[in-house]
Amino acid sequence: MGGIFGFVCKDPADVSTINAGLKRLIYRGYDSAGIAYLKDSSLVVKKILGNISKNEIKIDDKSRIALGQTRYASRGWPTIENAHPLLDCKENIAVVMDGVIDEYEKIREELQKQGHRFISTTDTEILSHILENSNNYVEKAIDILKNVKGIYSFAFIVRGIDSIFTANSGQPIIIGISSTSECKYISSDIPSLNGFAENAIIVPENSVAQISATEIKIVDINNNEIKPEIKRVKYKEEIAEKGGFSHFMLKEIYDIPSALINSYTSLMEKYLTLASMIVYGAKNVYVIGNGTSLHAGLISSYYFSEIGLNINVVSAAEFPYYALDNISTGSVIIAISQSGETTDVIRSVKIAKQRGAVILGITNSVGSRLALESNVYLPITAGPEMAVPATKTFTSTIVVLKTLATYTALHSGKKDKKDIEELRNNIEELSKQVSIKLPEMEKQAENIAEKIEKESLYVSSSGINYPIALEGALKFKEASMTHAEGMQLGELLHGPIVLTNKGYPIILIKPAEEQTEDLYNKIVKSIKDRGSMIITISNEGDITTVNTTRDLTPISNIIPLQLLAYKLGVKKGLPIDTPPGLVKAVII
Repeated sequence: MGGIFGFVCKDPADVSTINAGLKRLIYRGYDSAGIAYLKDSSLVVKKILGNISKNEIKIDDKSRIALGQTRYASRGWPTIENAHPLLDCKENIAVVMDGVIDEYEKIREELQKQGHRFISTTDTEILSHILENSNNYVEKAIDILKNVKGIYSFAFIVRGIDSIFTANSGQPIIIGISSTSECKYISSDIPSLNGFAENAIIVPENSVAQISATEIKIVDINNNEIKPEIKRVKYKEEIAEKGGFSHFMLKEIYDIPSALINSYTSLMEKYLTLASMIVYGAKNVYVIGNGTSLHAGLISSYYFSEIGLNINVVSAAEFPYYALDNISTGSVIIAISQSGETTDVIRSVKIAKQRGAVILGITNSVGSRLALESNVYLPITAGPEMAVPATKTFTSTIVVLKTLATYTALHSGKKDKKDIEELRNNIEELSKQVSIKLPEMEKQAENIAEKIEKESLYVSSSGINYPIALEGALKFKEASMTHAEGMQLGELLHGPIVLTNKGYPIILIKPAEEQTEDLYNKIVKSIKDRGSMIITISNEGDITTVNTTRDLTPISNIIPLQLLAYKLGVKKGLPIDTPPGLVKAVII
């Protein structure tokens, strides 16, 4: 995964200008970066490790064609070998990609049997070898779109050809057209083209483009030519690095639909099988995490309980003080950390390993300490998350945990392969419906935020959505600096309701379990009698959610809470992406 940026010009241009475009795409990846360009009869590639915003790729050359990428390590560790661009065996083709390829290892093995040499462990490299020795690169790119499954876009340049080729299978590719220079550009988003191009073409999904300095040709998957629609674009310089959004948090909420698919697609069956066997055969299982990760772990306890496996969910900060005596050979620790660097998680993992536990890590950072300390790890693959309040990493973590639980049930016979396919279909449908519904939910959240005047509120639910009440309350604290308390529905009546008064906000997430219907209605009546401000989250609530299966309702229900917390923070004029006193990885 990552951000793509490149140019093709009539006359040679400074290759170093690619740095500026890649810096604006840093939200798409910051583990490494690289640029390929044509110089005389050579194909030159230069790469760096780390954040390109802090360390530019130093190039003192001019070229008519250059292509770069800033990478987020989803498949393969953050190393120079895995940094894009990636080459074919003859080093004639340089490929960059955004997204993930499904079951790429099978394709890689077949290519290796054919004699292709691989230098990386990324899925992207299979594309350069598939393209190798082609006589028609447009047709070969179409063939890739037809036969290589996944959600991705890629671009490549070929030694001796003055064009950039692109292909799009679910991830965006934009062509920028300059009116002041004889150059054309490609990028993963429109805002990054600010200062380079005044007009843009959004390349349609499942199409291939060949871009030269004088011509743009786009064809569909059947090789029928598409007439491009050129749009005049307006830029806001101050939000270019946020993909056109006012804050990273809002952008990352809008990333949730694609992140859900990426997370499921990136989970490789051989590692899921291994991880699930470890969990199924464990003497005891502890799930540890902090904050948002802990709340995701609480949701997983419902998933595992349904398949007859009782697990213990414990704060990583608390784990050493009372759970450690139960850890020995045969114990399994499922450690969750988005950053993979949280001190409490790493400390607990290390002491559990010393007592003989097997560590199953779940992290959004492949090169993190948690990944290194784990016996097996599963990547969250939500993409870089720049805002401190976690949004898309939370929903993607739920996908990973649900998938792990489903695979674990295969060993006991409580689930079968049909359930795996059904889960995939449900995630894809949820992703589609959330994408459609997001603008409406955002508007509803904005209207409600304008009505909230109190500096304290409750968030409440039951069943599998009880942890969502806890997570929602955390979002209000982080994004809007509002005191919020998450609690189980019935507990509202056991003391907390005494603090409520006229206008006091109480957010009720309608539970997914039918047996909670009477309790829910009782709570609604009690709150109304006290004159409190009721905000309902449901399919027919004040903020309407997406219909989905019971196990995926936590994903559907957290999004309105994230939006409402965000809008309340905007109303207060707060630094939402960087709340005071908070950092992405708590290291103490």
